[in-house]
Amino acid sequence: MGDVSAVRRRRAVTVWLLSLALVTPAVSAGCGAILDEDPSSAGAGGGPSPAAAAVATQTSGPDAYERSGRAGDFRLVLPGPETAGPYPLVIALHSLYHDGSETTGWGLEQLARTAGFAMVSPDGVGKSWNAGTCCDTAVKTGVDDVAWLHALIQHLKTNYPIDPARVIIIGLSNGGMMAYRYACEHPEDLAGIAVVAGSLQQLDCRPDAPVSVVSVHGGKDGHVPAAGADWQPTLGTPVTSTARSLLPFREVARCPTTTGLGDVMGTGADGAPRLSDTLSAGGAAVTPVQIRAALASLGLPAPAGVPAPATPSAGVTAPALVPVDPATSPAYAIRTETTCATGARVVDYYLPDADHGWPGALGPSAFATASVIWQLLGSARAHPAR
Repeated sequence: MGDVSAVRRRRAVTVWLLSLALVTPAVSAGCGAILDEDPSSAGAGGGPSPAAAAVATQTSGPDAYERSGRAGDFRLVLPGPETAGPYPLVIALHSLYHDGSETTGWGLEQLARTAGFAMVSPDGVGKSWNAGTCCDTAVKTGVDDVAWLHALIQHLKTNYPIDPARVIIIGLSNGGMMAYRYACEHPEDLAGIAVVAGSLQQLDCRPDAPVSVVSVHGGKDGHVPAAGADWQPTLGTPVTSTARSLLPFREVARCPTTTGLGDVMGTGADGAPRLSDTLSAGGAAVTPVQIRAALASLGLPAPAGVPAPATPSAGVTAPALVPVDPATSPAYAIRTETTCATGARVVDYYLPDADHGWPGALGPSAFATASVIWQLLGSARAHPAR
């Protein structure tokens, strides 16, 4: 028990593996857990500050997370002692047939330390998550991952200075599907979710509170296609398209239909716009023609104002709408977003050259996925249920 309290007081900038064996004695014995420390006293050799002692937590017995029988090791990253609580919590959910260690390659751990949020990477049962119609062991055995994640969130809020209005779930593939499902059933818990190469597989999704959503999907993803699939034999389920996956969240957030010029734009690898409002400036990374082609591949109409390719008259060569050198201005991503009445954000990034998986930082399909997600969701806050 003393070891646990000491670790929490230090709140070192490090990665810890926490197990039920470490946490349970402090909780079941009703001992106070020091959750925060005055940053100015860090390293000074003194005890907990009065502010830290004020947020100590008393519990009378094991909580729902500990009673679940799934309180095994998970990876937890805390911000440094200079970060005053309460701070945001990011829950990173791995893809199918992987575990929480997969998230170490996503760039979130480094960001947690610099941006000042906590990050936890739990393991799904059988390296899977029950996201509705997918996937594998978790679905076959009826694992209640929604209830377990809810208990995990409450457990972390109790034992660490987590801001309850700034909880975010980020998932890859099956983990992204799980993020969608959790947002369907407990939107009031979340400031936002980010789904990379995933789809909504909870077909009766009706969130009763707005949630900010960021989707990142590759145009060459044949495993979980952005356009959806009537049947995916490897997963044993149909796959919902990105547009259909985002629809319940657009509706509850009261986001209008994508129609304006600024609703669809090309971006660089950093997610920043690379296309002028007039669609006529040179040097754009994505031309109107490329945008139309990308949307057509998803079965979506082009937004109003994006001109169709000109048909040249006989013997006349039509000029390019925007001069683009693919070597210097590659089409990294196409971003779609409209302004939602509730203040929540629903943002879709379509990466034409990316395959299934977490987009890397280098190569033709490079995309700063972690930082783009944090830029969009870092300031988001949870909305109360209606």
